Amino acid sequence: MLPFVELFGRAVPTYGLLGLAGVALGLLAALARCRAFGLSRDDCAYLYVLGAVGALLGAKLLYLLPLLPRLAAELPLLWTEPEVFSARYLSGGMVFYGGLAGAVAGAWGAARYFRLRLADFFPVLTPAIPLAHAVGRVGCFCAGCCYGVELDPPWGVSVPASPAGPGGVRFPVQLWEAGAELALCAFLLWYAPRAARPGHVLRAYLLAYAPLRFVLEFFRGDLVRGFLGPLSTSQWFSLAALSAALLWLAAERAGERRTGR
Repeated sequence: MLPFVELFGRAVPTYGLLGLAGVALGLLAALARCRAFGLSRDDCAYLYVLGAVGALLGAKLLYLLPLLPRLAAELPLLWTEPEVFSARYLSGGMVFYGGLAGAVAGAWGAARYFRLRLADFFPVLTPAIPLAHAVGRVGCFCAGCCYGVELDPPWGVSVPASPAGPGGVRFPVQLWEAGAELALCAFLLWYAPRAARPGHVLRAYLLAYAPLRFVLEFFRGDLVRGFLGPLSTSQWFSLAALSAALLWLAAERAGERRTGR
């Protein structure tokens, strides 16, 4: 674990640094493939950047949603003890599915404003999602957050305690997810030019990521992510995302049968 790195004489959180690096790599990867799909790099950059802003807001809002009662009760800390309020509610704390929804909303809003068809950019934007997410998960491991369950070696590794996690011998679920995300990115890069329609790339991502995340959640040890019944919040979102993708696929197949395609 490496929660901080020293840059120009200052301690910089590795989580934030790698998060920014993931966003930057995703942008570069998307821009590098625009020409192959006949897309404008400038338009792609606008959609990506505004989508990234939406992702940041969505990930934070979904994290805060289950904390709203406590946040409302502790709102006076905002002006009496702003450092404490910031540490509890503003620093860190992101939920990926909120970020994904926010990214789509932000990119959709940008596409509407610039009069673009968002689906045309899915082949270049979608592979950037698991790429950025993979780098961000390495940041989670460095910070000690989103930690795994306690598990003996060789599956568990010794990690020190940190402000974000208790330490111990734990399954490095963050690194496993990072590896799976990179594999998913590679698959989407291969699949994008072969997809029958641009939207199929986003659907393929949902069909692959949702079950992956559902399974990996069983190996998470942090309870702060929230539960509803026997499943975590992200597992319910995974089921919803998978169901939406399957319904999308079924509706398309039904339409093809009706038209005889």
